[in-house]
Amino acid sequence: MPLAATDVSIVPLAPNVPLPQRASPRTRDSIPQGYGIQEQCLPFTAASALGFLIPSPIRFGHCPAGEVPEGCRAFRSPVASAGPQAGWVYYVADNPRCSFAGNAYTFTDLPIGRPVLEPGISFFDRPDQQDLFKLHLPYVWRTPQEVDTLFLPLLNRASHGLEVQSGLVETDWYPAPVNMIVRKPGHPVHVREGDWVAQAILISRVQRNPSIDVAAGHSRLARDTRGSLIEWYAGKTRDRNAYKVLARSRQGRMD
Repeated sequence: MPLAATDVSIVPLAPNVPLPQRASPRTRDSIPQGYGIQEQCLPFTAASALGFLIPSPIRFGHCPAGEVPEGCRAFRSPVASAGPQAGWVYYVADNPRCSFAGNAYTFTDLPIGRPVLEPGISFFDRPDQQDLFKLHLPYVWRTPQEVDTLFLPLLNRASHGLEVQSGLVETDWYPAPVNMIVRKPGHPVHVREGDWVAQAILISRVQRNPSIDVAAGHSRLARDTRGSLIEWYAGKTRDRNAYKVLARSRQGRMD
């Protein structure tokens, strides 16, 4: 379905927090010259440019207690870690500009006459999920009717080793901040406020359950596809950048 001119609206619930930005095909500041670099692969850059990049709204980390940065608040998950990470702690940094202190945002503009606290990081209380935590985003997403938001790990970008779990949210009606589930890495992790941590793309709800079939070898589709493949091989022989010449979309192009 076609989307409105503004595909996503963000409603901040805390002031001055880093907000999502449109993703770019550029995944590094300096791109080497010459052939064979990843940025010459249009499928790579087109995927990198999908949707929105989500910055961490807070400074946080997970590390041995002795590595907690000065001035940060350390705390433990309700379920103690076992193995090599036993004794490790999480930490967050207060940020008065964002109304964030003690691992909680203070939402003050809600029409209920009192502040509401929303955690920055929270946890599951099951031993089989001690490797997971939740990173709360202090804003609400709004998309057009029948359009969902798929939250994903960063596409083709470094992620501090954090493994964001994919989640599909019906953001045309969902009224609360999104809480992203994250699997912590096996090494210390230190995330700055504003570091990219996840990506989000829009999915029309009618596309949730597509069907699939296998074309019969004698079908017109199979014959036409095999013919197109022969033409593709010939085109690549003439020009190794044939894909960029033939591609219909501008999505992901670096020029």
